[in-house]
Amino acid sequence: MRTNATAVAEATQAELWRAGRRDRLVRLCAAISGDHSAAEDLAQETLLEAWRNLHKLRDPAGADRWLTEIARNVCLRWGRRRGRDLGILAAVEAEPGVAEDFDLELELERSELAELLDRALALLPAATRDVLIHRYVDELPHAEIGARLGVSTDAVSMRLSRGKVVLRRLLASELRDEAAAHDLLGAPAGAWRETRVWCAQCGRRRLQLRCEPPPGDLSFRCPGCARDPAGVASELPLRNPVFARLVGDVVRPTAILARTADWTRRYFAAGAGGGEVACTRCGGDVRIDRYTRDTDAGSPHGHGLVAECRRCGETVSTSVNGLALARPDVRRFRRDHTRTSALVRELDVEGVPAVLVRHRDVLGSADIDVLFARDTLRELAGGSRG
Repeated sequence: MRTNATAVAEATQAELWRAGRRDRLVRLCAAISGDHSAAEDLAQETLLEAWRNLHKLRDPAGADRWLTEIARNVCLRWGRRRGRDLGILAAVEAEPGVAEDFDLELELERSELAELLDRALALLPAATRDVLIHRYVDELPHAEIGARLGVSTDAVSMRLSRGKVVLRRLLASELRDEAAAHDLLGAPAGAWRETRVWCAQCGRRRLQLRCEPPPGDLSFRCPGCARDPAGVASELPLRNPVFARLVGDVVRPTAILARTADWTRRYFAAGAGGGEVACTRCGGDVRIDRYTRDTDAGSPHGHGLVAECRRCGETVSTSVNGLALARPDVRRFRRDHTRTSALVRELDVEGVPAVLVRHRDVLGSADIDVLFARDTLRELAGGSRG
């Protein structure tokens, strides 16, 4: 006889083993342990431990966070067993709350970059690969490389020159998408390049990213949603010290967007409803105000919050859709449904004027709703899935 408990357990297992989760765990374990060769075994051990403790996962939607914590503990034990003095593991062990501050997106970015370069090197002839590794990984001088490989220094220089050309061609052809995501192709400064992230407004086009020369702006836009071909959907001025620290060392678009979402939620939630926050440039007190704009019906940009500093003139803002996208439950929904569209409409909820933000899977029927009070944009309810 099938019981509710059985149904819940089956739903939990399905969420735990969904496609792509193992790959994420492998990258995570590689990032935490610093050992790519051990990452597969560590990920497998994480999944085994998760299966044994499946009854402890109360909310299947929180599986990623739960697995991250298990992976952290598995990697800690692995490090202790081998007497590894890994800086990141030592920090995690010394401070129990460090998991909250662990920059997973940045560590995964480094791990994925190393994996990409490993794949590219594996496609090179052995002689070319060896000379590149000796020079740029082992940092050996040309003479020592020549002695190890039994060739002249002139031959080493020639192999290095040819190897770099071939490596670049590989990154620009077979591995182009991954290389572009890590900004390895050297796109001209200030030029727009396509990312692998689908627009959260229309769900039909991929976002474009533009990085201007420092200390310029970092901008995103959707070519399908922009009325003005030269317009941008969001902009991060890297001359601003807060944004420079926030995303200045990150190149992967998903990591940039994740960091920005975390910051948006912290910053604007603190001042929604007319509260005050610190100016992102001068640190002075700034009031967060509500704004409305004339837009097409259903546009995600008609409502939002803005903080304008009267002392230095710095202005930062977010739309109500940006507030919704910063919610952890909406971010989880968009990880599961990568192509979503957004609809915003005004309505009354039990007599309270409200703004509804709905994100819907454009390839299916799933959706998630977030409600905000219309006058303050404080959250009324969220995470309601249909």
